[in-house]
Amino acid sequence: MHRPCNLLLAASLGLASLAGPTPAQFLSLTQLPTSQAMLAAEAESFRAAGRPGDLKQDWTTVSTKAGRDVDLWRGTLLVPENRLKPKSPPISIPFYRLEASTQEPGTPIFLLAGGPGSSWIDRFKNPENLSEIDFYRTLGDVILFDQRGAGHSKPKLSCDQRERWPNDQALDPKAVSVVLREMAAACRQQWLDRGVDLAAYSTKENAADVLALQHALGYKKMILVGGSYGSHLALFLMREAPEQIERALLYGIEGPDHTWDDPDAKLATLERIAGEIEASGAFAESLPDAGLIETLRTVIAALEEEPIQTTVPADSDDANETVLVDAHLVRRIADFQAGRRSRPKVWPQLILDLHNKKYDLAARGALALRSLRMDDPMHFMMDCGSGASADRVTRYEQSKSTEILGAINSEYHELCPIWQAHDQGNHNRRSVRSDIPTLLVHGTWDTSTPIENARDAVVELSNGHLIEVVRGNHGAIYNLYKYWPRAHQVIGAFLRGEPVRLPSSVTLPSLDFNQDP
Repeated sequence: MHRPCNLLLAASLGLASLAGPTPAQFLSLTQLPTSQAMLAAEAESFRAAGRPGDLKQDWTTVSTKAGRDVDLWRGTLLVPENRLKPKSPPISIPFYRLEASTQEPGTPIFLLAGGPGSSWIDRFKNPENLSEIDFYRTLGDVILFDQRGAGHSKPKLSCDQRERWPNDQALDPKAVSVVLREMAAACRQQWLDRGVDLAAYSTKENAADVLALQHALGYKKMILVGGSYGSHLALFLMREAPEQIERALLYGIEGPDHTWDDPDAKLATLERIAGEIEASGAFAESLPDAGLIETLRTVIAALEEEPIQTTVPADSDDANETVLVDAHLVRRIADFQAGRRSRPKVWPQLILDLHNKKYDLAARGALALRSLRMDDPMHFMMDCGSGASADRVTRYEQSKSTEILGAINSEYHELCPIWQAHDQGNHNRRSVRSDIPTLLVHGTWDTSTPIENARDAVVELSNGHLIEVVRGNHGAIYNLYKYWPRAHQVIGAFLRGEPVRLPSSVTLPSLDFNQDP
């Protein structure tokens, strides 16, 4: 699973004119210093100082967004950038360690961020995440950290390549694809020139960092809590180091062979959401008899034959901007806000607007997608290295669901050959067989990692249990904490290793699809 690349999203829309600039004219990249001395000096500035194995911790107070001050241990652990190379330079893994709030703490809980590349240290300040951590602290110490190459680690890898496609130029997918690859190549070369060993930014090394941090802090066992890519990392650890893991709590599951997105499973998720909307009667007077998904299919077919030019107000002045709404664009926004509990009306209204030839929302989406950027190297190296089995790639490419969703795995096809990540191998894409007690929590409305992922992963977990959160989204664990009164009691008992009756499903409150955002 991945964060969509904005460049690929942008390839789906077009602006007024028919011809775009050549990639050489379009691409404007920051040039790195050419002096070897300057490159060496720059490399030193972002490198962690010290030797692999060095651990530093300081007792400090961190202020949160809600104005609350939290006392904790803030530290860094230096690890080798590449454990296969004896003289590999150190990189830093920053972490927070929060002591248990109970007099009898249990096994420490390690929080694994998603992304790949999300920062748990940044998320710590959010009220929702702090409340989650407070709960885990009633069970044991809590350790959160930023993964190599991301967040507050050193080096923090990023791509500075940015561009905004001209308003008067069409965004031709082929032209954007060329630009996309050139931007990726430029970013990759920048970091290679700085001496970064990009091949070391893999899930295998990421997992080794977790084990190194556990050892450095003196913990014999740990409990893993991870969502999205964090669940992918947790399952890797469960395969590689089962003796170190007491139990696991996973949500938004990305199994070993789930990094590439499954078009059929994603469309099935949209069909579940559409079915509930249709049954609610919220759009009874305006919804075609064919239903939302078939209406969307009809809209795409019509725009395939005849794209529509429309105008929307410009942001900076009173003039209007002309935008092309075509089938490529609609496929890319086909799941926009689908199933969002905070904005339940947006997705069905988008489809109905398109059906009624109202293109304002789609056009504004097109304008928003003009900003082209390259995702960070860590994201690509991790996901491209995880890859997908040949059978899965073939199945996805042959899926008829792409008629509605488009080529949702274009990112991997286009960019992975550029990044040249080391393939982790099919043995790491096989389902994880484990007897580690594992609780999986997954939403039936998760459009990022469909629930079919969790149903697939739980099969080989002999002590695994799946709670399907009906109407739950990608953060299904947070849905439970918010809406299910027994969540903390049941999950707390599981994490303590106490006997507990786990439900097979929890149904969240229904939504008012007439609710304006």
